[in-house]
Amino acid sequence: MKLILCLTLICGIFSTALQCQTCTDPQSSNTELRTCSSETMCVTGALQGTTSFGSTVQEIYKVCALSSLCPATGNHSFALSTSQNNIAASVQCCNEDNCNTETPQFLSVQPNGLKCYSCDTTSSSCSNKVQCRGIEDRCFKANVTYEQTTLLSGCMSANKCSDPPGKTMFAPDAKITCCGTNLCNSASSITKTITCLLLGFLVFSFF
Repeated sequence: MKLILCLTLICGIFSTALQCQTCTDPQSSNTELRTCSSETMCVTGALQGTTSFGSTVQEIYKVCALSSLCPATGNHSFALSTSQNNIAASVQCCNEDNCNTETPQFLSVQPNGLKCYSCDTTSSSCSNKVQCRGIEDRCFKANVTYEQTTLLSGCMSANKCSDPPGKTMFAPDAKITCCGTNLCNSASSITKTITCLLLGFLVFSFF
């Protein structure tokens, strides 16, 4: 009797594991249904961006994700631009088996009229002006500690302005402030330091 009960419990545990489509290549031309381990969400994402070295990234993701990275079902798209990097990610989260089958659409990166100041970590200047794109409807400033404290600034979508401490798009202890009018995020200067690779932080923070 005890053996039957144990087997029933084990089967129950495995039968409730979430199953998500998972990409086997960057363009999502091939996917497979995967049983998630401890993840409770399925994610579909279309990511495009440019690094400070000028290389362009455009990839589609379908993966299992922890609830800490995908806190609720629905749209969690975000975008950010600085004078050195930009990223736009179309993200959809769901929590049912095989729910991430659709191919996501890349976000618009057309200029939207808002302009923000952006700090250049290679020249210590914060007088650069960036044209915001797509859903980037806020100017931001962020104090980021990466070997030493530096200031990053530029355009960002409003939903990332309210990220809780430890879950920001940058380093865990980053302090972010946002505003919504042209060139409202002025700053004097920054300490020259190693350039933060924003794409690396962003991709890791979500995927």
